[in-house]
Amino acid sequence: MSPFEFITIFCSLILGLALTHIFRAVSDLYEIRERVKMYWLNSLWVVTVIMWSIHHWWGLWKLSIDMDLWHYSQYWFLVMNLASIYFFTTLVLPKAIDEGEIDLEVHYYSVHKAFFSIIAFSLFTSSAINYSLFGEELIGPMTIMPSIVGCVAIGAALTDSRTYHKAIGIFMFVMYIAFQLTDNTEISYIV
Repeated sequence: MSPFEFITIFCSLILGLALTHIFRAVSDLYEIRERVKMYWLNSLWVVTVIMWSIHHWWGLWKLSIDMDLWHYSQYWFLVMNLASIYFFTTLVLPKAIDEGEIDLEVHYYSVHKAFFSIIAFSLFTSSAINYSLFGEELIGPMTIMPSIVGCVAIGAALTDSRTYHKAIGIFMFVMYIAFQLTDNTEISYIV
């Protein structure tokens, strides 16, 4: 077993659980859809969070190329970053309840402080991981951009402004689409 295989087993498990959780939450809420009051911003975040989780899983491949030697501190830092993805994934949708209406707008604003605090943590640790594990420049697009967006996420955690939340929701969605379109990672099997 290579170091990459050993490291990514647990990392894949965390991201797999995050995706399983959100897919299950979407399915459960769909089953009781007549009692669910939809909110477009919450739905946009659901899509963004799914893309985020899938893209992070994809991004792990680069570690198979770049990392021959691992230290526990590097592994711990990566796991903390991936755990943050799991945590904000669990917050984006409420649990389906047996009775009563579920208002996704009310849910969104009731969890936004924790949701965006965890997103900010994830973005700041992504910057550090891009620098320490992937060898990106300390001051470069892969370290500065996540840090800037992390600051924007802190703003979302601190404000109740619906205009700010709508703007950041659209911004993050568009940014994540652009980020994925510029990813040039290739996965191949070399014998």
